[in-house]
Amino acid sequence: MKRMSIILALALLLPALLLTGCGKKVTREADVAAGDYYTDKEFKSLSDEQRDKYCEDLAAELARLKMAADADEMANKQAVDNLKKLKKKATALQGKLADQDERLVDIRKEIAYFESLPKSYTVAKGDCLWKISGKEEIYADPIKWPRIYRANKDKIADPHWIYPDQVFSIPRECPNKDPNWHLVMPGEFLYKISGYDRIYGDPTQWTKIYEANKDEIKDPNLIYPEQLFEIPR
Repeated sequence: MKRMSIILALALLLPALLLTGCGKKVTREADVAAGDYYTDKEFKSLSDEQRDKYCEDLAAELARLKMAADADEMANKQAVDNLKKLKKKATALQGKLADQDERLVDIRKEIAYFESLPKSYTVAKGDCLWKISGKEEIYADPIKWPRIYRANKDKIADPHWIYPDQVFSIPRECPNKDPNWHLVMPGEFLYKISGYDRIYGDPTQWTKIYEANKDEIKDPNLIYPEQLFEIPR
């Protein structure tokens, strides 16, 4: 605002000065660039040469101030544009943060649910490992029955025969956390398992798994979900 006031004053002053005559000689020299101007009385006393130089200095300063004002205007416009972009990004980030908060709530609910699942199960009449494994509060998947069998081999002589009132522990930790064991998942085969970084990182090493688990693997081309293989190191 101050710069625009100076520009306006110079714009009004310059034409008037060009029409003013000369008076007595003035010895001092005004420094227009520093905001130092001649008084009306001094200007009337300037020689033609002094007046011409003063008017040139005023015109140069006016041009400089206009350029500076234009630059300020452009900078302000750019700042406004940048602020709009930042506000847009902030709005988008707030939306993502809200989504993450909702997801965090869901994850906490899932954790609370899984932590509430029973760690043991008492066999009822008519139960079998397949049926128990398929119960919602156990694994909700009948195929996972070998997990119960492996965790309770001291109580189960034959997985086809279990009895009412037997109490079985229900493991919740996935054996694949142990680098020395691998629990087969749907769609896996020895070549693929061997290629995992946590196993050997080399599919051609699958024979090591086969040799170490021949009692579990009748045919290396046929393995099944929930089989637990030792990983020799």
